[in-house]
Amino acid sequence: MEKENETKWKKALDNILIYNLYILIIGSLYLAFSFVLSVNGNSHFYNLFQKLWYPVFIPSLSLFFTAILVEAVINSIVDRKNK
Repeated sequence: MEKENETKWKKALDNILIYNLYILIIGSLYLAFSFVLSVNGNSHFYNLFQKLWYPVFIPSLSLFFTAILVEAVINSIVDRKNK
C-alpha cells in the first residue's frame, strides 16, 4: 500500500517536472526567436521575454535544478543502503 502511494506521488511530481521542462524549452526557443528579431530591429518580443524572466523563467529554472539535485542525493542515499 505504501509503495502504491509513493508511486502516485512520484508520478505527480514527475508530471510537474515534465511540464516545467517544456516551459524551459519553449522559453529558450522564444529567447532565440526574440534575439534574432531584436538584432533585426524589432525588440518587442525581446522586451516581453525580459518582462517574463523573473516571474516565469527564474522559478522554473530553480525548480528544475533543485529537482535534479534532490534526485541525485536520494539516488546516492539509496545506493549506499543497497551496498
